[in-house]
Amino acid sequence: MTLSTSVSTLLLGTALLSASPLAAEPNTPTTAKASSPQQQAKNKLRALVGTNIDFDLHPYSDDFFRLTLGNEHLLLSKDGNYLFSGRVIDVRNRVDHIAKIQQIANQQKMADIPYEQLLTYPAQDEKYRITVFTDIDCPYCRKFHKELPALNQQGVTVHYVMIPRGRAGSPAYQKTAATLCAERPNQAMDAAMRSTPAPAENTECGHSLDIQVSLAQQFGFQSTPTILLPNGEAVPGYLPARDLVARLAQR
Repeated sequence: MTLSTSVSTLLLGTALLSASPLAAEPNTPTTAKASSPQQQAKNKLRALVGTNIDFDLHPYSDDFFRLTLGNEHLLLSKDGNYLFSGRVIDVRNRVDHIAKIQQIANQQKMADIPYEQLLTYPAQDEKYRITVFTDIDCPYCRKFHKELPALNQQGVTVHYVMIPRGRAGSPAYQKTAATLCAERPNQAMDAAMRSTPAPAENTECGHSLDIQVSLAQQFGFQSTPTILLPNGEAVPGYLPARDLVARLAQR
């Protein structure tokens, strides 16, 4: 059974949780024993998804464990009988808990981002660092790119992770690789965002496009632009500089 087939058989959907609001994730996870409630819940889920899919349960609240299957972030009730995906809204506290556990997972993955292999637009007086998953053929990515001078002036350093529209070897992929591997990659990126891509003279360099595509897959991001904030929150779509800086200042 494939992962997608397994996930599609699970109890998925939106749950409105108002009677028993979820608490924040404990700072110190507990170690599960063979007969613990955590292990019992895991065994129930294992019976559903099969033995060939790896997953771990992590404490999230008094009522739920959190887990990830592939790039799907889920909540599992402590008794192992209910699995939640999509949006799980705590009405009382106005918290989307699936978005919250995705943010936790993003924070953990951010520690392994190879920033030295990304194209970076540094702020002179850095206050914030954001990572933007982008594509040189995406209209709203090009619109966002025009905001970079204003972002840099307001202390925001921008790291780019490229997600070309084609697979390895395709014209879109080669065009993106050539831009990253140009003698002056930032200037080449500026030109590419104006529909003037660099000539495909060199497509292998320190800004490895393969690594960047793999990074996007690890985060589960497919749409561009997607803006990854320092706290792990993922913001899909275009934001003007003034709105993005205001959002960063609130966190």
